[in-house]
Amino acid sequence: MRTVVVFVVGGLLLASVGFWGATMMRADAKHERRVGDPADYGPLSSSQYAAAVAIAQREIDKERARVTSATAVIKSGKVHQPNLAGSCTSGREIRILLIGRFPHIAVAPPPGAPDGPVRSVGITADATSGRACLLGVGNVHVHPYPHSANLMPALSR
Repeated sequence: MRTVVVFVVGGLLLASVGFWGATMMRADAKHERRVGDPADYGPLSSSQYAAAVAIAQREIDKERARVTSATAVIKSGKVHQPNLAGSCTSGREIRILLIGRFPHIAVAPPPGAPDGPVRSVGITADATSGRACLLGVGNVHVHPYPHSANLMPALSR
């Protein structure tokens, strides 16, 4: 009798684990993967995340960069002196920070500033239009944006 009870309880436990696993697989299968995983979006909406990924990918491809970190945050503000074709006037900006090696970007730092290879690229885009309007580079060690969207999983390397 005791053996029967052990087998019944074991069978019920295995059945419940199997049911739970099947439910989780079904929920995962329903998830539509347009651009990355929503868990990576951070503070960005899905359209802002898609725009940030597209802008970052364009810059990485153009400069043949090796990126170790790509993050983005949303901030309020406007860019008053853009250096790219787009304009950032909606009052909301997507700030993208790429960290890595950018061997095809050469800069001449001002006198007294540290010299060295470009280690980071910062891009600001309008959150409404998704168009980049400001680009800057840095040659000092920086950290990824805190509490940001992780763009790395959606980028093709």
